[in-house]
Amino acid sequence: MLNNMELTDIKSMQELCEKHEDIKLKLNWDMLEQRSTRNDDYFYYKEKKLIGYLALYGFGDKYEICGMVHPRYRGQGIFSGLLTDALKSLKARHARSLLINVPGTSLTGKTFAASIRAQYDFTEYEMKWNPDSLLPPSEKLVTREMKEADIPYSIKLDIECFGQSRSDAEAMLKQSIKESGQRSLMIVFAGNTVGKIRVQRVGNQSFIYGFAVDPHFQGKGIGRKALAHTVREESRWTQDIFLDVAATNSKALSLYEKSGFKTIYSQDYYQFNI
Repeated sequence: MLNNMELTDIKSMQELCEKHEDIKLKLNWDMLEQRSTRNDDYFYYKEKKLIGYLALYGFGDKYEICGMVHPRYRGQGIFSGLLTDALKSLKARHARSLLINVPGTSLTGKTFAASIRAQYDFTEYEMKWNPDSLLPPSEKLVTREMKEADIPYSIKLDIECFGQSRSDAEAMLKQSIKESGQRSLMIVFAGNTVGKIRVQRVGNQSFIYGFAVDPHFQGKGIGRKALAHTVREESRWTQDIFLDVAATNSKALSLYEKSGFKTIYSQDYYQFNI
């Protein structure tokens, strides 16, 4: 568990780094604040001042990292040292893969990824909803809370729609259940359960992710209807609605844009061989 001083130090340096490069770091604060172990956080202090930090996030035997170095101390191998320590831990855990998270507009992050020969994998977009674009409801579509009986189908959707392994899909589901403010919903269209969507409320903001429609029901406009329904429900208590989505082509992004979402920043993910 991270203590209050460490959390404060991380937040302060995050704000400094984001302002310096005009970027947005994805440090997953909902996970940082609920750490049950100290094995996933790597610090570099100089004269009691935090100047380097790396965070590991585990999902089954797959891991992601995000980190930063104080702008004044870059180019000194600090982050490389933190990464070396993290890799030793990952090898001991028999981790299967590692993704490095780099803000889409961070030149220093991209340069570092290239220097360690990490290969670009995909881009994740954070999009924000425009309150002036509320779409009409669909009489045929509703959402309901996920039940225990839905778990196998939810895992099946993660495998078929996101290309996850079964072990990773199971780990992701367990992680989402633990997160506070989280709601796992099933999408029901014309009486059939056809997909899933997750909503997490943090403060006065709502985040939508894990959005999947069964391949057998795709191409019928269900995705757009489901997103519109979820936004309508969330808009009853907040106007700050965000969507996290990994889109591999312009057609996929177009669905979200037509639903009133606009990209505010992106995160690039690089695959690194452990």
